[in-house]
Amino acid sequence: MDWVTFEDELVAGVVEKVTERAGTGERLYAAGLAEIYAETDSVIRLPMLGAVSHDEVAADDALLWSVPDWKTQWFEWLPEDRWQHWEQKLTYEAGRSSTLHWNRTYARFLTVLTRVCKRARKQLLAAGVTDRHFAVVLLTDDDDEERLLRRILSERELYRLFPGYVQANAWKAEMEAKEPADRAARYVQALNDWEGPIGPENAELALRELGPIAHPALIDLLSHGPERWKAAKLLADIGHPTDEVIAALTRALRHTTGADQHWTAAALSRLNRLEVVLSAPGLPTGVIVDAVAAPYTTFRDHAVTPPLLTYDPLERFLADHPQLRDAISERLRPGTSYCTIRAEEVGVATDALRSRWPVVRRHAVCVLGERALGAAVGRQVIPHLADIVANDPDATNRRLAILSLQWWKRDARHCADTVRKALHDPDPAVRATAQRWLDELNQ
Repeated sequence: MDWVTFEDELVAGVVEKVTERAGTGERLYAAGLAEIYAETDSVIRLPMLGAVSHDEVAADDALLWSVPDWKTQWFEWLPEDRWQHWEQKLTYEAGRSSTLHWNRTYARFLTVLTRVCKRARKQLLAAGVTDRHFAVVLLTDDDDEERLLRRILSERELYRLFPGYVQANAWKAEMEAKEPADRAARYVQALNDWEGPIGPENAELALRELGPIAHPALIDLLSHGPERWKAAKLLADIGHPTDEVIAALTRALRHTTGADQHWTAAALSRLNRLEVVLSAPGLPTGVIVDAVAAPYTTFRDHAVTPPLLTYDPLERFLADHPQLRDAISERLRPGTSYCTIRAEEVGVATDALRSRWPVVRRHAVCVLGERALGAAVGRQVIPHLADIVANDPDATNRRLAILSLQWWKRDARHCADTVRKALHDPDPAVRATAQRWLDELNQ
């Protein structure tokens, strides 16, 4: 990867497009790189470029926060062949080694973009295209955004362009001076305040960080609303299922409906109290199914300390409730955002590949396709996945095992013969998936 030439071409692309927009005679306020699409251990796309004038900002200051609303946008702002060239080079460089290398490459890519912003701004000013107040910024819409903006802008410029960050930091400093319990109450109030200084997402993060200190404030919210479902979820995220927490969730399970009830049941299950849900009278089937599935979905990963993976509750439920097996299979169908497992849970997942229940094997096959677990785990896992490809009676599971081998990339090359045999599988979806895997392997 020629990072120097890459950066130079991006700078030239920004300068050319902003100069083009400035040619309309409007005084430009800012330009922004945003909407970066990236899949961990897979593709990285170049960002979109937008530009906005002083008049447009005066009419709607929300434009600063959301580049897709900017009046001028370029979704590809390099010559087409160079755009494709650099996206392919970037994706190849990131994916050529471990997931750690992918993360480091992506971080380097963001660093390059911050330099692109500063260099493009300097060149535009030197050419007289823009004035000294004009800025080029990088918007990532995640927790890294402020840190990256601070690499590009001075403190004064950050306050002028993004006053919300400065206000949020002042508010957080004010909170740090309060007693933890008072802090928890204020963060609970912020959970539904979209116009406030920190926003609901940061309030949730702060409550998780407070841990059990936040229990009383969240239990009060669970009892009185209006965000009861959010209180239930956060109690599960924090963990520590004290008697008070379980009692509050049990009461809420009886006295809520709709989404509040679904999230309450899921919280009890995530806190290893599924029996409370199963013993409650008159619950809708969907509530029960959501509760049974909850420990196996991505919401498990929101916990401060996710509980260790176990399939025992799921297998018992499938054995005891035959009338709900199809509903569980649908709720845990592929693509419904499974949890991410840790290295210490690999043994549980590989054991589950021998389960009598297809949905259990299906979940295990998918979560074992996590290359971030490392090469040593890969050597342990890949033969099990190959065995599923060759021998599982469920066609969906055979297909998903090929996809998991595909995620393991070069580590799974020695399984090519097994996958090649799947080209003769009776199921056309399995054959098609096997062909795609082999094609990618041969590239």
